[in-house]
Amino acid sequence: MEFYLNKLSLLKRPSKIIILIIVDFFISIFSLWSSFSLRLGEIYNPLKIDIKLYVILFLIFIVIQLSFKSYHQLSRFFRISSINNLLRNFILLFFCTYLIRLIFFSNIFFPESITLIYPIIFFIISLFKNSLAYNLYYYIYNNSKLFNKRAIFYNFNNKTINYLENINNFNFSICGIVKLSENFLKGYDKKYKIVNENEIEKYIHNEKITDIVISKNNIYENKIFYFRKFLHLNVRVSFLDDLSSARDLSSSKKIFIPKIEDIIEKTKIDDRFEDKVKKNIKNKVILVAGGAGSIGSVLIEKLNELSPKKIIVVDKDEFNIFNLKKRLKESNKFSFELCDTSNKPYIEKIFKQFKPDVVYNAAAYKHVSIVEENPSYASFNNILTAINLCDLSIKYRVKINLLVSTDKAVNPKNIMGMTKRICEKIYHSYSLKLTNDKKFIIVRFGNVAGSKGSVIPLFQKLINQRLDLLVTNKKATRYLMSIREASGLIIKASIFGSNSKTYVLDMGEPINIYTLAYNMIKFNGLSLKDKNNIHGDISIKIIGLRKGEKLHEKLSYKKNLIKTKYNKILLCDEEILSSNFKFKLSKYLSKLNKISNKSISKEEIKKLFKF
Repeated sequence: MEFYLNKLSLLKRPSKIIILIIVDFFISIFSLWSSFSLRLGEIYNPLKIDIKLYVILFLIFIVIQLSFKSYHQLSRFFRISSINNLLRNFILLFFCTYLIRLIFFSNIFFPESITLIYPIIFFIISLFKNSLAYNLYYYIYNNSKLFNKRAIFYNFNNKTINYLENINNFNFSICGIVKLSENFLKGYDKKYKIVNENEIEKYIHNEKITDIVISKNNIYENKIFYFRKFLHLNVRVSFLDDLSSARDLSSSKKIFIPKIEDIIEKTKIDDRFEDKVKKNIKNKVILVAGGAGSIGSVLIEKLNELSPKKIIVVDKDEFNIFNLKKRLKESNKFSFELCDTSNKPYIEKIFKQFKPDVVYNAAAYKHVSIVEENPSYASFNNILTAINLCDLSIKYRVKINLLVSTDKAVNPKNIMGMTKRICEKIYHSYSLKLTNDKKFIIVRFGNVAGSKGSVIPLFQKLINQRLDLLVTNKKATRYLMSIREASGLIIKASIFGSNSKTYVLDMGEPINIYTLAYNMIKFNGLSLKDKNNIHGDISIKIIGLRKGEKLHEKLSYKKNLIKTKYNKILLCDEEILSSNFKFKLSKYLSKLNKISNKSISKEEIKKLFKF
């Protein structure tokens, strides 16, 4: 019986839906016959009921179910909301049955009360059926998932012995103990298979091991060490200390969330020039446009560590400002300004009041797909912000103005990348007007892990919910760096960089996103579910590239970047300005007005800003 139940649980959704429809057909027949029997006070002959009633009433019910996709909410998701949806369907069935009786069934025996009794009986039985299916699903799930687990124990010690001697009726098979010390193996070498450490990989493959249980303390460093040690093996890695139910390897006491730096394995940040950086920021007035965003907020935290006189946080998102204020706590050092940086009169008031020494421009719409869907305003905002900040920085004698740019500005394939490329050109154009004691700098880098819209927090959220991870293409790669590392390098580039130069942050080799998804599953102690491991925890699904997305990103137009003496900061020697860009720049303002006054298509915007 259990064998057939397991087979049933492995059926594809269309097959399960067909089975549910067949079951509902027989329930409908029984409900209609029961309705006649209750109404007439006798066991009514089902053959006396018109065949058209059986067929039409059931077809009405199926149409309602399919219209609301009720069969797509399979029994494992049966909850209070499912009962409400089911009740809605049967109320509709009642009204439809009542109307059809009046219009089409006036000539056959079909008592009016049946139109109410039939849906009620059908509803009660369906409720029972769904509840039964729900419990049946979890019976199958618990048996198949738990009894198919084949575990080996690693770091065999007193903790392991205590576990094995005091727990009975394991919901998994103990398939071996990894031999690390002879002291603890006496008496257990006859009961369990002893595996040499250098044979683990072969043994796991041959014996179809699904779990490795670690007896070491479950501190963060140990977890990262063992998750990385067994990263190449598609098995779950769990710690005895984390198991809330000693019989069940799935019952971890809490969700483990690895640090971003451990997932992407970046090198240690170089702190050799920290004193010089602090000297140049200390007692300065700093303005960060887009300061409440993902990058801007961490940039402010890093700047705050360098003892500036004042930090002006400029952002148009009041909720982000509210959250940042809570993180930073109230302080006279900060001034939070709610302002749209594309609105020059408002942003000029801030410049006039505070007279900043250093400006960091992190204010832009950066999410590719959202910018693609809202090209007019996104272009207007990103480009006009750059022009305003450059204009005002010259007018109010700002010493340093740094543009936070992106790898998507290189050979741009989307609106966001195109606007950032234009912003780079604007900064270069304005930089030619500066005196020797002032500088406009561009810093370009790839994806920042942990920022809003970044793939890592999204993957982590899906993993916590045990949902599939979605990857655009198995070959897709992206440059990734932690926000804190990127912010530190941005500040360093602003201090040591030269006017009119573009710097690129060395983000190492681009990371394959499919591999990143797999690694995140593994760093959560879970395993990948695929055709070779059908009892794994989480699948990775390929969904295809979206509009405006590239398979691979570049950080410069040229392959060769010039190393600087500052670790991870590279000089990009590409030619940014064309010979006639200065002439074109004067026309950008009128073009921006054209964008702001009406909604135009992406194609028109691309033609408008073609360079």
